[in-house]
Amino acid sequence: MGVKKPDGEQRTNPVAGAYVLVRSRRRTVGLEVRPDATLVVRAPARTPVWFVESLLREKAGWIEDKLAKARSHVSPLPRHDFLTGERFPYLGRAWPFVVVAFQKTPLTFDEKTGFSLDMVAFDRGEVVFEEWYRGRARELLAERVHHYAPLVGVDVPRLRITGAERRWGSCSTSGTVSFAWRLIMAPMNVVDYVVVHELAHRREMNHSVRFWAVVASVLPDYDARRRWLKDHGGMLTI
Repeated sequence: MGVKKPDGEQRTNPVAGAYVLVRSRRRTVGLEVRPDATLVVRAPARTPVWFVESLLREKAGWIEDKLAKARSHVSPLPRHDFLTGERFPYLGRAWPFVVVAFQKTPLTFDEKTGFSLDMVAFDRGEVVFEEWYRGRARELLAERVHHYAPLVGVDVPRLRITGAERRWGSCSTSGTVSFAWRLIMAPMNVVDYVVVHELAHRREMNHSVRFWAVVASVLPDYDARRRWLKDHGGMLTI
């Protein structure tokens, strides 16, 4: 049985994306992420839109976490069987994959032919791929952080690569920036967006108007990049 859509006003927010605004006699504003990954804002009848928008910016982190969790249940992450003919994502492109015999290293990548996995490592396919992705992620993200840090106006921070499944990146109060290794599967412009997003947190540890102004000053089209990640991030997996 499908999930009944809530009645209300369909709106779009640059931070939270699409949402449904439902006005009623309630006294407080409440946020709900439904099982079908619909964001619903329930507010008193006379609540001004600017107040709702402000709340969405304030709760952006919570909203993203809840939406990611809901989407993972709506559309389970695809898993590979590591069979010849499958494709694996890397920097925005789905590359061909083959299983071969007598290869010097467990996994190789070639920009013309794609990925090849030695049959001896077949039973460890997921581990081997993750190790490869982690290595590429550390190299590329270190380079992008060094490139964008001065543009954002911050010092180059300490970098960590994590196995996070619900967050693409984070910035600690100590200044360390962390990125999920799966980010290396996304297109380069999306990788850059996440890098700038986390570096901007070194200036604004929130999702305020000032924070998004910092992001926009470096990447004016950040919203399109952010939207791609929301729409397609669930496919970036092994």
